[in-house]
Amino acid sequence: MRIAFNKPVETMPLYCDSVGYDWDQPPIHRLNGYYAYHWLQTQSGSGVITIDHQSISLEPQQGILLRPRVAHEYHPTGGSPWKVSFLTFNGMLCRSLADFLKLGDYLVINQVSPELTTFIPEVLNEFNNSHPIALLDQSVQIYKFIMLLKQNNLLNNHRYQDSAITTPILKYIANHYAEPISNEKLAKVTSYSVTYQNRVFKRLYTMTPLEYLTDYRMRKAKELLLTNPTLEIREVAAKVGFHNPSHFIDQFKKFYRTTPSHFRKFI
Repeated sequence: MRIAFNKPVETMPLYCDSVGYDWDQPPIHRLNGYYAYHWLQTQSGSGVITIDHQSISLEPQQGILLRPRVAHEYHPTGGSPWKVSFLTFNGMLCRSLADFLKLGDYLVINQVSPELTTFIPEVLNEFNNSHPIALLDQSVQIYKFIMLLKQNNLLNNHRYQDSAITTPILKYIANHYAEPISNEKLAKVTSYSVTYQNRVFKRLYTMTPLEYLTDYRMRKAKELLLTNPTLEIREVAAKVGFHNPSHFIDQFKKFYRTTPSHFRKFI
């Protein structure tokens, strides 16, 4: 479904040029760009947009905001239809709001929030009205849309920053779980304080890095017991980072409610 509008006679802070969703997007080629700000989001299928000789894939739940007059082209990719939602808008507030978004020629959102995903279907009928009061309501809704874009971008950046902490920890544990590992050693890997890295890690994984390490070691121990029946329990313990076999047995029992020897008997 697509709705297009005439430019309002009266100057508006923000106004809608066109809006739509569940739109079967055909190829588009715009040498001179579009005359309004243009949001394009993939619902299903996939497409690719080319700007300044750079190709950007738009998979489901990904979107892009384009400045006016930026040359671009886009087309579906793959065998299935490219279903999109879109919003084009303009108005005297757009330039300052674009600066607020830190918008260059374009802004790519790699993970669109649920609020942004449902925004266009929810306001579509509300936009289909040219009454002056309805135009003011549209202006408010477009402002809300821009704030959602800003919020979405900040959240995505926050996730990226978090991954700069969690990814090195996960990799280090996977490669060094058989060695002694402390919070301080992990802090050297991430270059963040122990307190901060543990808070970020726990927010994402509901456990601290050292709790994750124990969990990882137990999973590896279980794997060794299953695949290496000739290994002695003390050898299994050493291979997963426990130099005290009794401590290993206690931890294994806490996790699996049985000892390593009993586990091996009943597999």
